[in-house]
Amino acid sequence: MKVRRRDHLVCSWHPDGLRMGIPGERRWIEITPDLLDLLSKAGEGTDTDELAGRFPAEEHDRVRSAVGALTELGVLVPYEDAPPARDRRDTVAGRFPAEVRGAERLVHSPARVELAEDPVGEDGFPGVFKEYPGNPVVMLPRRPLRLAAPVGSAFTTRRSHRRFSGAPVSLDQLGTLLLHSFAPHRSLHGGPSGARRDRAGSPAGGRHEAEAYVVAYDVEGVQPGLYHYSAARHALELLGTDASRERVAELTYHQEPSYEGAFTVFTTAVADRLAWKYRHPHAYRRWMHDADHYGRTFALTATALGLGPFQTVAFADSEVERFLGVDPDEEFAVYLLSAGVPERPGPLAPAGFAFPPLPEATPAPWAAPAPWPAAG
Repeated sequence: MKVRRRDHLVCSWHPDGLRMGIPGERRWIEITPDLLDLLSKAGEGTDTDELAGRFPAEEHDRVRSAVGALTELGVLVPYEDAPPARDRRDTVAGRFPAEVRGAERLVHSPARVELAEDPVGEDGFPGVFKEYPGNPVVMLPRRPLRLAAPVGSAFTTRRSHRRFSGAPVSLDQLGTLLLHSFAPHRSLHGGPSGARRDRAGSPAGGRHEAEAYVVAYDVEGVQPGLYHYSAARHALELLGTDASRERVAELTYHQEPSYEGAFTVFTTAVADRLAWKYRHPHAYRRWMHDADHYGRTFALTATALGLGPFQTVAFADSEVERFLGVDPDEEFAVYLLSAGVPERPGPLAPAGFAFPPLPEATPAPWAAPAPWPAAG
């Protein structure tokens, strides 16, 4: 069997020695000098027998046993015949922007006007707003809360929160947060491209390709469940009640702040809304830019409302799309935002990661009274 050392491991010092955390497994194991030596020799990929050969003959059986235990724990993983991660990154970095870099922008040119006017006569403009007519609706307050926090304070105190108090969030707070993050604040004439609807964060071409789906857990006046945020009506449209914290935990690799706040927001991009206007590969970059714009607005608005925001792209894309009931060929998952009442305001520095207490560490896969002698 060929194995390699896991790419990401978390280490922490403890009075009894060094302990290692397994990402996603929520457990610690003890690190002895022997184990550290073994992991160092395993490197980025080696055969078990070859690894054992790097130690004295009397230790070979113990090395093979330790490799099996470490593989079962997830510290060592089976080696795949693929280029190292570094090479894969270099390949992607060289390929990803290739088509985008040469895309024609058609800015302020007759060709751009002709391109924009052409589909209008065929199928018209793609709809800017998505709605679920007939679904139960929770209307959000029309008058948003006043954001009394100074801009400087919102910028300097914004941070990702990972611990929440468990207190509910008011309907006014949720409504204000969704309004500033996703709803249009004004409409403008966009010429051949149709009406533009500008929001607080700058959207590419005013096309509003982003959709927001809210999983409510502890929001006053809102039944727990999965909702679609209707930007046109400033309302929550109920999609289903089978949307527990446990379900969202499965979709987000059990990242606690993704589901331990008062609500979670999954955002998607409706491809045709933006690609209809920007018909070249550069549209994909604009989707990502827009995600940054509304994500930043979400975080700053939450901070100004006294809430703790959290953001991540670490979720199972296809599973999330099935959970939301969207067709990934037309609408795909982009971003996860969440918020809740923070456990405490705390310092400006981010709070620590939520690993289990150190005393819960798993013993090392073998006990050795003394370090192994150096291989001859």
